[in-house]
Order: sequence, then structure tokens, then C-alpha cells
Amino acid sequence: MTSKVPINQDRLINGDEKEFKSLFDLLYVGMVQQATFYTNDFAVAEDVVQEIFVRLWEKRDELKEVQNLQGYLLLSVKNRCLNYLEHQQVVDKYKQYCLLQEVQDNNEDSEQFIENVGRLLEKLPEKRRRVLEMSVLEAKSYAEIAELLGISLNTVKDHVKKAYAFLREELRQNISLPVLFFVLYYMRKNILE
Repeated sequence: MTSKVPINQDRLINGDEKEFKSLFDLLYVGMVQQATFYTNDFAVAEDVVQEIFVRLWEKRDELKEVQNLQGYLLLSVKNRCLNYLEHQQVVDKYKQYCLLQEVQDNNEDSEQFIENVGRLLEKLPEKRRRVLEMSVLEAKSYAEIAELLGISLNTVKDHVKKAYAFLREELRQNISLPVLFFVLYYMRKNILE
């Protein structure tokens, strides 16, 4: 981003659309880069920046108090991203609660079920378990996994297919992706602690 924004703030405050477009064109890419740094998600970063520009246009009369427009916008990006991340933590906690409920609703003894799934996952060949973790926990595509592990795409697909088949056969029931994510997440967390 440039160090000084060559925008006529008074014209912007008075609703000059060309001035607004110039500001947008000048700062959008840099603001999206900053938001991506915070969120690690390009699509979310674009949404954050677009929301900031919409709010800026709607509340442009409040810019009379702003001395440094670029600094104001960069701080807005940071604050919006932090709010987004805080909201995501709440959403993640709710998802974990729902996963626990799903496990408890589907099984009389949820702790025993989780332990059983964990034991079964430990029985998988190391490479198959790693492929499954990368797919489920890290949300990597089969192509990414193949590249990272130096194996073919079909080998990745085969590992995932066989891992699910093994779990289904041993448990005598299907295991949902959210439950598998939950078990893998807590297995990894317990290993690291």
C-alpha cells in the first residue's frame, strides 16, 4: 500500500462515487492481503474488506473525524478480522458440542465409542492413518496429499476408502466425518500434551 492516500476526503464524504472508486482501487488488494494474513482464508478476507468498504460508504459522514484514512482502514481490517476469528471460536465450540451430542445420541456410552474409534485408528497402517488425518483434520485435497507424500492420487483415494471401510466393518456402523474429525483431533491433542 502507498504511504499517503491521494484521495480527496471531503469529496468522498460528500458522496463522490469516483473518489470512492479511486480509494477502493488503490487500497483493496493491500487490505485483502492484510485480512488474509489474519484469517488465513482469501474468501473471508475479501468478504471482510468488502464489508468495510460498504460500511465506509454508508457511514462516510463519520470520516470528518478521521485524520489518516489509510490508517483508519487498516485498523478496520484488523478489528474486523479479530472479530471474525473470535466469532469462529464460538462457532467451533458449538460444533464440538454438536459433535458430542451426535456421538451421545448414536451411542449409549460415548466415551467408550470414542475410545474404540481411537483404538481402531491406531490399528491402521501408519501411512493410511496419516492420509486420513491430512484429509479429515487438515482438510487437504487428495491432490495436495498426494503431492506432499509423494504418492499417486489413486493411492490417496485407496487409503481413505480402505480406512473408512475398516472403521465401518469394525464398528458395525458408519462413522460420520464430524465424529471422525472429533476423534482424530483429540487423539492428536492428547499426543501433543
